[in-house]
Amino acid sequence: MAQKHNLTIQVLSIIGGALTAIFFLGFLFISRLIDSEMSCLIIGSILILTTLTISRLLIRAFLDAMNITLYIAGCSLVSFGMAETAGIHALFVVLAAISILTFVLSKGFILPFLSVILFNISLFGEATHFFYSYYPLQIAVVPILAAYLFINVFEEKLFHLLGEDYLPKYHPFHTALFASGFVSLGGLSINHLAYETNGELIFCILSVFIWIGLLIMIQRIMQVIKVDKPLNRIGIYILCIIICLPTLFAPYLSGSLLLILICFHYGYRVECTAAVFLFIYAVSKYYYDLNLSLLTKSITLFFIGIACIAAWYFFTQKKIRHEKI
Repeated sequence: MAQKHNLTIQVLSIIGGALTAIFFLGFLFISRLIDSEMSCLIIGSILILTTLTISRLLIRAFLDAMNITLYIAGCSLVSFGMAETAGIHALFVVLAAISILTFVLSKGFILPFLSVILFNISLFGEATHFFYSYYPLQIAVVPILAAYLFINVFEEKLFHLLGEDYLPKYHPFHTALFASGFVSLGGLSINHLAYETNGELIFCILSVFIWIGLLIMIQRIMQVIKVDKPLNRIGIYILCIIICLPTLFAPYLSGSLLLILICFHYGYRVECTAAVFLFIYAVSKYYYDLNLSLLTKSITLFFIGIACIAAWYFFTQKKIRHEKI
């Protein structure tokens, strides 16, 4: 699907709107316009309703930053008021309801995008609070990446099922899933999340699920470049598993590679560039965290590099032969 929005401008608008929301909230508290939990709920609700109304009446690029500011400020105020009056469980339920309402009622790109992000925060935040553990934050990367892979693999069927009315919602939903996967993989690399009880076991399980996604993408790429011989297919699968084996305790590394394959295969250039930067960070983090001597680290990287070069050479030769045909 061709991207109809300049994601760079959208990202800058989101960053600018978020910073403005922080200063706006600071002004409200410093000026004492907000002095109680109830005032937070009232003003936050007004800001959210105002944003939804503007979104339905006017779709203009210059209004995006204002909508972002009002929406983030409104959700923050509602969160503060609900956390103090009704508790954390009610807070996440209310935020999930706000996100669904926003996604259904709003128009354009920005608010549906933010609503998907808000829903993911609410869902996995509630799971984290319910189990009193960081495990849901770790496991969140699998359903997010699985959903992102699913909507790309079955994109045409989804378009047919959704109909034209919901097609404008697809692009912000797609981009928000990528952003959620990007952030969750970055969070997965944080050390203190890995040091919980059975943390290494959880990382192994996550890696296995991500490897399944990698093999699915490899299978689809082989269909495109016409790798038909079973022996070649088996060899490629074995090579991929060998490359992935050193990342058994670093699912963020194989996850970033999965994002690169998905975005490259389906032609999402901006997302692919972001995924490449994430992969570079993941490789650096993986190398830094290895509890090995410098010589062992160098040998490990040497063999991984040889495997990657072999894979690159194979796919390049297949591409050249395919183009000649």
